[in-house]
Amino acid sequence: MADSVALRSMRYRRHRDGDHSLCRHSPDVKAEPGRLVEAILGEFPETDPMSRQLALRLAELASGSGAASVQAVRALGELVAWQREGR
Repeated sequence: MADSVALRSMRYRRHRDGDHSLCRHSPDVKAEPGRLVEAILGEFPETDPMSRQLALRLAELASGSGAASVQAVRALGELVAWQREGR
């Protein structure tokens, strides 16, 4: 049976906003928080505690699901790019 117009519309809006919980063909992928934390600790020096703590908080948010998780991953990517540019 085909999905209703309302369900397809809701699926489209959620997908567009980064929430893939209703997507039919994508597997539910979870990040490994331990490996991400290891990478953050290697990337952000102890001499920059504010950036380091922000990156760790973003990693915590990224391990969730939905739009907030996607936004946290994007923000973490921007923070890493900023870190590598040397501020």
